[in-house]
Amino acid sequence: MKGLALILTIAALALAQKPLHRGDVTFSADRQDINGSVTHLAGDVTIETDSMRLRADSADYNHDTQEIVAQGAVRVKLK
Repeated sequence: MKGLALILTIAALALAQKPLHRGDVTFSADRQDINGSVTHLAGDVTIETDSMRLRADSADYNHDTQEIVAQGAVRVKLK
């Protein structure tokens, strides 16, 4: 039973870190929730476009306004 719980936990973590594509923006994080037009990301966040890569502890991306509110250790690299 413990082995099955471990396998399910690993599978859940792998799915949570799968990149999400919305338009020209790619998201990757330990946890992702979409609430209307806002994607909430937490844990090892990466938001990437053709022109930049943002890394942060957590971030909210508004698809309507294309604004990012990032928290924690935030780093942005222009491409």
